[in-house]
Amino acid sequence: MESTGTEQVKQAINAEFERRKRSVYGLCGYYAGLVLRHFRARQAGNTYWENRTNLAKDTVFSKAFKEGEDVLGFFLAHTVEYGVYLELANNRQNEALRPIINEYLPQFKKHLERLYTR
Repeated sequence: MESTGTEQVKQAINAEFERRKRSVYGLCGYYAGLVLRHFRARQAGNTYWENRTNLAKDTVFSKAFKEGEDVLGFFLAHTVEYGVYLELANNRQNEALRPIINEYLPQFKKHLERLYTR
């Protein structure tokens, strides 16, 4: 039988792990909103492609997600079928989503590092 002290240490470690997972999920939600605002602000001026109907621009969305117990993240995506064309056509000449995610990735990683090195 384990001692009360050992059990308390286990509970404290598990509680800290769960707290950090919640913090990471919150961080993912923050960055999901940040990259979406960034995209919309840039694309309002036709930075990536010419907005003819604004449908593609207005229906891009982002979301934080959790898969299982250990996978957390966020994404930026199109809802229109031709979004794939916008992102991949002409050797990715007008792609928007991947460059924005890549632009924020170093900052996101620094925030993650701070969460786990306190």
